[in-house]
Amino acid sequence: MHAALLTLALALGASEKPTLAVLYFDNNTKNADLDVMRKGLADMMVTDLVAWDGVTVVERDKLEAVVAELKLQRTKYFDQAQAVKIGKFLQAQYLLTGSMTISGDKLILDAKLLDANKNSIVVTARADGPKDEIFEAEQALVERVTAGIDLKVKNEGARRKAKVPSIEALIAYSKAMELSDSGKIEEAQKAFAALVSKSPAFLMARERKEQAVKALAEYNKRKSEIITESAVRVAKAADETLKAEAKFSQLSTPEQAKVLAMRRVKAHFLARVLRQYLSTRESSLRVVLTPKRQQAIEAMRAWHANQLRYLDELRLHAGGSANFRPTDATLEPEFLNDLTDSGLGPATLVSADQAVAELSAFVFGGRVSVGVDGKGARADYTVAPTWADLSPDDAKALWKQLDERIEAAMKAAADASAAQRDSTARIAAGLIEDKAELLMRLQRDDDAVAAFQLILDTYPTDSRNSWREGAIKKLIGGAHDYERDVRERFAKGLKSCQDMDLRVGAGRVCDDRVRHEGIEALDRFWEQVTKACPPTTRTRNVLAYIAKDLAMDAARYDDCDRARTYWRRYVENDGSISDMLGYHKNYTPWCDYGDVTRDVLWMKFTMDRGWTPEVDQHLVSVRSSDGKQLAISGHNERGSIDLTLYLVPDGASWRCRDATWRTRDGDQVTGTCSAKLTREAKDKGDFDEGTFEATFTFKQDGHAMKTELTRGEFRVRRQ
Repeated sequence: MHAALLTLALALGASEKPTLAVLYFDNNTKNADLDVMRKGLADMMVTDLVAWDGVTVVERDKLEAVVAELKLQRTKYFDQAQAVKIGKFLQAQYLLTGSMTISGDKLILDAKLLDANKNSIVVTARADGPKDEIFEAEQALVERVTAGIDLKVKNEGARRKAKVPSIEALIAYSKAMELSDSGKIEEAQKAFAALVSKSPAFLMARERKEQAVKALAEYNKRKSEIITESAVRVAKAADETLKAEAKFSQLSTPEQAKVLAMRRVKAHFLARVLRQYLSTRESSLRVVLTPKRQQAIEAMRAWHANQLRYLDELRLHAGGSANFRPTDATLEPEFLNDLTDSGLGPATLVSADQAVAELSAFVFGGRVSVGVDGKGARADYTVAPTWADLSPDDAKALWKQLDERIEAAMKAAADASAAQRDSTARIAAGLIEDKAELLMRLQRDDDAVAAFQLILDTYPTDSRNSWREGAIKKLIGGAHDYERDVRERFAKGLKSCQDMDLRVGAGRVCDDRVRHEGIEALDRFWEQVTKACPPTTRTRNVLAYIAKDLAMDAARYDDCDRARTYWRRYVENDGSISDMLGYHKNYTPWCDYGDVTRDVLWMKFTMDRGWTPEVDQHLVSVRSSDGKQLAISGHNERGSIDLTLYLVPDGASWRCRDATWRTRDGDQVTGTCSAKLTREAKDKGDFDEGTFEATFTFKQDGHAMKTELTRGEFRVRRQ
């Protein structure tokens, strides 16, 4: 038992902090109404333990997520066999669990600390007292647990955050948390607000209230994106009406109009469904989430098929008349109420020209209409990648349809009477111009020039021809065009690796690629840039700039893992850590990046074959001006470790001449060492990597004390 405690104490005392999770205590009070109190008690202990040094504490919200994932709905959640599974999901080495009992007016808290890896008990503790003094009992329990593993309190004041005024207040707090965990955001906010009004000094409740207010604001902001009950009722009603689509031609005119109206509504609902599989942070562009890619493709396919069906049915409804303008259908008042509440309206029918324009905007531009809410506000959005990129065959079919419409319009203009010639010519020219602008957006410049020229040649007197002449000049380089200049400057930068050429064009070019390739375009863009301009002293600054932008983009597209990767590349290219933290705090606080620098720079070793301290500051290597010495050094934040290895040339490689250890008191001890440089930096800003061992002999109270550093590894930046 003492050996286990010593091992844990050493681990907890080291800079490599183990993770501890507080599990829900069993309710042994024989009062099922107190089951909910386990959540509040766990939150108290988490808040308390955060004030202790030497351990990282898992937030209670993460525990709740695991409980939901594993469907642990029994009264007793965590026996020792379950601890291994819970520890794995929480990535926690140690689990604090126990039970609560009430005997008369006495509250009894029993706890045990489990080693999740070994499935063994490390520490047991008990605390009791009057049930109205639950805060005092909880504090005593935590003190006994932490004393058993030799933790020291680092912030006594922070422990007071866990102060609960009474057991009734803790129960109310727990019930409010249960509402929040159940997704009842508005009810939770009201419950926390009522608790704070009753117990204004209850700090935990006050902080949770602030979180609930923010969560409610976020919920209200996204309410139009959620598939509500009224939206489901609207969709069911639409599907019921659309069962008649097979016999559409046999329906009466009003019945046909109703089918068409419901098909418009279904398009809005499908757009709402699609949005569930897309990023949410960037309102101007919503990118398909990688884990939801297949669901997104199916939703886009359904929207596309629904729009094609609308056009087919509209032609039948029009009776072949090219000038037909559909009238709105008559719909039931109850349905219209749901339509307004859901924001999936209106059910207004549109002409074939507008429907084709919507189809074109979706296929080639990713533009999707979700409908109009009760206040008349539209909620359209753009999805990436576009359907043309995902389904080239459908894009090819639409190009053919657009060309056929242009051909028919040009024929109608040619055959028109003198009185109709100008109006029909404007229609034809407008359709060709729409195609030219679409080609411009797709960067098919030569095709766009040909389309504009067709208008100039066929309709030379059209009033918009001066604008079209200007568009052609921009496309062929005869006039300034910012978009073209940016793209050309970036292409130039890929050849010259000039800093400003790459900076100016990178954002626009990468954004264009994301619109057509999705979020994976970030990776392909980075590969292209670093292949053309590998990291060197000259290019690291611009590569850090580009990596920062890619990290910010990834975070805005809800891909925090990818954002973390690019922040690591930012740091690898000598980006400012403080700037990174500032960008994260001010612009992307929803992502958890952990300690990115640990993935870039490190110095690790085992001390005296048991302790694995963390060396996380000033990890650098410096080569002397004569090239005859390479000093590799690092220290930790608390100043207890300050280690330097001195390497000297040894033929074609390097050997460790000696090592120094500067103590906290400022004394310097020199030791023996061995080292192997596995990767040598090519220039400043690059990395030296290798392995090492070292031995130091100290004198303490007249006795020689030997310290051994084994299994050492380093990756440091060349200064």
